[in-house]
Amino acid sequence: MSAREEVTLGVPVHRGRAFVAETLHSIREQTHRDLRVVISVDGPDPESEEACRPFLEDARFRMVVQPENLGWAQNIGWLMDQVETPFWCYQQQDDLLDPRYLETLVEHARTAPKASIVYCDIKTFGDKDATLAQPSLTGTPFARQLTQLVERHAAVAFRGLTRLDALRRVGGVPTNEVGCFSCDTAWVSAAARYGEHHRVPVSLYFKRYHPAQVHPGWAKWPGERRARAWIVHCADLLDQAMATDADQAERRLLWVAAAARVVSNRAYPGYLPDSSLSTTGRDDLLETFLRYVRNERAVDLPRLLGARWRRIRRWARELSLPR
Repeated sequence: MSAREEVTLGVPVHRGRAFVAETLHSIREQTHRDLRVVISVDGPDPESEEACRPFLEDARFRMVVQPENLGWAQNIGWLMDQVETPFWCYQQQDDLLDPRYLETLVEHARTAPKASIVYCDIKTFGDKDATLAQPSLTGTPFARQLTQLVERHAAVAFRGLTRLDALRRVGGVPTNEVGCFSCDTAWVSAAARYGEHHRVPVSLYFKRYHPAQVHPGWAKWPGERRARAWIVHCADLLDQAMATDADQAERRLLWVAAAARVVSNRAYPGYLPDSSLSTTGRDDLLETFLRYVRNERAVDLPRLLGARWRRIRRWARELSLPR
């Protein structure tokens, strides 16, 4: 084992008493022993703190209690800021790891210098029984952003092994004004600007589904809020796509892909409201997105795409809405 293979594993905790001890036990049992474990309790929480405290007997573990609640994305961002080791891994407070999880990912990273993230398949349990798997994200920076826009929503790679260089360049989880909806996916898109994402095709990460989770609750929001969240999310991915290393023609394709994502209610079921299923609903959703990007976001599309807004709008409408 190389001295340059130490992993920082960050565990954000919020009202985690029910499951966090089981999670920390699965971390302690990792066959890759060269790791640091940082637990960040998101605001004073005596019950969660008590569940974590026995693991502090292991010198590799430390716990910090934030003086006030940061929020899920901000707490993960705080943990990312603590990393000084060659690799970073995010560990959700109620998920479990196979003992060989880190060993397997580090072994692949050792032979894949182009990979900014190495991840495996996710097996779900609890309220949902499924396997979440995504092919490796390779090719040019443009190709990687296009794949993110057209094909992906679940942030499988977010739970992978990230190199420190990529982590430093990406920074913390980008937040948004709609409950940080799908900010983990935006972070994955940002990381794709700096390297490939490699899949190890084996299920070594086990994601627990239960009623108290944040992510499943998004699909239960009122239709108006879901529509707003989806528009903001698509704009978040557009920001990452426009910031990537691409020429003008490629950026025009990325713009059209982002607009098409807005109205892809069949590709991303469960998040878009039922009203978006109709022709009129899709038209309204796209027009709201176009106004939002033009009036409320900082990205300068006319400069990046080399066209005036009238033409940019026409591309979006003609190529993303069904005829």
